[in-house]
Amino acid sequence: MIVSITRIELNSYSKLIAFFKFNGQIIKELQQSKCKKHKVTGSLNFKVWYTMTLWENENDITDFYRNGTHLEAMKQSKSFSSKIQSKRVENMDLLNWKEAKKVFAGK
Repeated sequence: MIVSITRIELNSYSKLIAFFKFNGQIIKELQQSKCKKHKVTGSLNFKVWYTMTLWENENDITDFYRNGTHLEAMKQSKSFSSKIQSKRVENMDLLNWKEAKKVFAGK
């Protein structure tokens, strides 16, 4: 199984509405996709957000990311964030948030 973790830092608070719009639509599409599990969390200041999804294989991830609302969100992502990072790790289930954030810290 593959866990995909994304860290998104919004450029400003004015971008929250655009982020929530895309995120809500993406979650609806995730629920109808081959994604096994997903979760989202934000920082206390609402500027940094993390998403995590669990997939059977790389093809399922690619099919989802390159279609629908997620594709449109990627095209428009520069307008609400200049700091987007994604990492993938092999695991049988989603990580806890502490472990997931360490992936970006290189720990």
